[in-house]
Amino acid sequence: MSSTSSRASATPAAALSGHDDVDKVAFTGSTEVGKLIVGAATGNLKKVSLELGGKSPNVVFADADLDAAVIGAANGIFFNHGQCCNAGSRLYIQESAFDDVVAGVAEQAKKITVGSGSTPARRWVR
Repeated sequence: MSSTSSRASATPAAALSGHDDVDKVAFTGSTEVGKLIVGAATGNLKKVSLELGGKSPNVVFADADLDAAVIGAANGIFFNHGQCCNAGSRLYIQESAFDDVVAGVAEQAKKITVGSGSTPARRWVR
């Protein structure tokens, strides 16, 4: 099982974790749901891997190197498709720099193409 966090995922996560025909559960999401998974898996000693916690914000102030901040913010959310526990899934920007940073991240997003990240032609952040 692989899932993201929400209260709606708690019941299926616990049901799958407690089911004898499920060999392993991998979950990225809230601590609350992670506890339910671990609790349900204790009866059958199921293998469980959890990535729990926050929303890893990036904070950009107007006096920052905005070009570097744009690259960092884009890498923070788009690396590994944003599917890692430390993905920069929130971006807080000082109001006076907001438009420039959002436009820059949008430009980086436009460079993304589908394919192997190990292929030089697929590397989008420059």
